[in-house]
Amino acid sequence: MSNGIRNCCDNIMEHKNKDIIISSPIRLARNAAGLPFPARLSAERAKKLPKDVYAAVAQTDRFNLFIMERLGSVEAGILKEKHLVSEDLLRNTVSGAAVINDAETVSVMVGEEDHIRIQCILGGQDFREAYRVADRVDDDISKKIAYAFDARLGYLTACPTNVGTGMRASAMMFLPGLSIFNSLEACIEAVARLNMTIRGVYGEGSDSAGYLYQVSNQRSLGVSENELLDAVEMSVGHIEDAELRARELLLKNGGAEFRDKIQRAYGVLTHAYCLGSAEFMQAVSLVKLGVFYGIIKLTDPDRLEKLTVEAQPASLQSLSGQELSPETRDIFRAGYVAQVLKSIS
Repeated sequence: MSNGIRNCCDNIMEHKNKDIIISSPIRLARNAAGLPFPARLSAERAKKLPKDVYAAVAQTDRFNLFIMERLGSVEAGILKEKHLVSEDLLRNTVSGAAVINDAETVSVMVGEEDHIRIQCILGGQDFREAYRVADRVDDDISKKIAYAFDARLGYLTACPTNVGTGMRASAMMFLPGLSIFNSLEACIEAVARLNMTIRGVYGEGSDSAGYLYQVSNQRSLGVSENELLDAVEMSVGHIEDAELRARELLLKNGGAEFRDKIQRAYGVLTHAYCLGSAEFMQAVSLVKLGVFYGIIKLTDPDRLEKLTVEAQPASLQSLSGQELSPETRDIFRAGYVAQVLKSIS
């Protein structure tokens, strides 16, 4: 083994856990007792729910109320790019709303598939703390809004798969090694035994842009919140170990050609004149791998995660402060990405 590859392999062991688990989203689905589910709820009654939710949570933290029908396309797009709202909520321009705290770690969607969906997203592997925060918000709301609950079944939800705890425990994971080796299927089969599944970055049916995947529970009925957290931690640990093995093999098998691919991706990000979304996501993923291996040195590697969001269409539009056509947006993206990367190189 060459010294360069040996040093990179040593770097893998030193950075275990550091960049594989990007965030730990916990979501709780709730519905108001005595009301039809959102699909059958009158607009007049549905419009009252966001105000009730906001009044309940604003007692303990600084929250902002976003009404979907009042949002411009750019503001709505930014909220989606930050995973603070879903596409389904954005489509509800009659009564959809989101109550989001200043730190953007807690988002309560009102009028999505269920009346209320409480979400806490923390960086890295922090499932227990994310659940603690979501549970506290849940308690605050339940003091003002009585939930639809059955003593035998648990929380009643619009989708049968969420009945029970109403909880979705997730991990957003960066899995280039398993993706490139086409080994994700084996991981999916393994975690399925724990009633877990692997989806694209924006949930069910979405693509895995930039080798980003969401690992989450499939079942909510007949299990406790602690059991779900245990299952997601066990599944994530299994996938993480498999990803580390894949990354080591990827480097050993790829050799100089793979290292060249990483450095070419860095060259594209720092010197391209025009940079599309798909090309950016592919290149930044390889640069993140290069940082992981120690091939690329950055003074602030965590800045790459923020850049991944900033380089999305709506966020770029906001950063530019002007209306951008698709072509000018790609030009602006190239300049902005190059500027950020050069500042931390």
